[in-house]
Amino acid sequence: MQAQSIVQSSNAASAVEPLLRWAGSKKKLLPVLLAAAPDDTQRYIEPFAGSAVLFLRLGAGNAILGDLNESLIETYRIVQRYPRAVWERASILGATPDDYYAIRAIPRERLNAFERAAQFVYLNRYCFNGVYRTNRSGQFNVARGKGHLFMPDLAAFKAFAGRLRAAQLRCSDFEEILAEAGSGDFVYLDPPYALGDKRDRGEYGCDAFREKDERRLIASLRTADRRGAKILLSYSPAATVLQGLRKWRRHDLTVARNVAGFTSARRTACEVLLSNYDWPHG
Repeated sequence: MQAQSIVQSSNAASAVEPLLRWAGSKKKLLPVLLAAAPDDTQRYIEPFAGSAVLFLRLGAGNAILGDLNESLIETYRIVQRYPRAVWERASILGATPDDYYAIRAIPRERLNAFERAAQFVYLNRYCFNGVYRTNRSGQFNVARGKGHLFMPDLAAFKAFAGRLRAAQLRCSDFEEILAEAGSGDFVYLDPPYALGDKRDRGEYGCDAFREKDERRLIASLRTADRRGAKILLSYSPAATVLQGLRKWRRHDLTVARNVAGFTSARRTACEVLLSNYDWPHG
């Protein structure tokens, strides 16, 4: 399937919303990302899948979605095949703060695969600002959120599962996934920002992305570029990655963000899109 038909199908695909709330989601940047999507590719690859919002909107019929978050990929695999079973278990869980903390306290190893998927979706939907964070023991430790929190209905689960069936789901390091990218592929990456000397709060798993990983990312992207993949990268403007890919095309964006999820803490931030090709739509 050519990317042109993928982009044209995005109006129909737009009805399929992400199942998960995900901190750092690029939903607000979708018009820009869609304009940047190339027209002449046959496969979509996203090594840092998160909520997979661009995949859903493009309506790509052939995709690889990867993430190092084992719980996320396991949940997607179960929902992909058994959306009703996961919804039935997740939708009956109580939504009070006491319910939330009781469900959060249940060790994943005590649950079967369906229960783990339901727990993951539930905690994501009711946690603070869609943040995924674990402690050093790998236990999810995000507080309950506030405001209008809800569980999607069965139709939403089924629609999301239907879209996921177009994708191979990989619990893999980005380097392994990028090793498969070449001519005919459109690769979109939205990696976590490397922490440098900042304190690791476990948003992506403790020690999940460091400056050494930025260097691996640069090397992997250069190799995929030489193989002919078309690559679009979202990243921080103050990053080693930008220097390592300084010959690529650069687009600077201003995005609105909620600091810590509070309306009173809203501010704008800069983000950079790098591509190894000319944008076809703007």
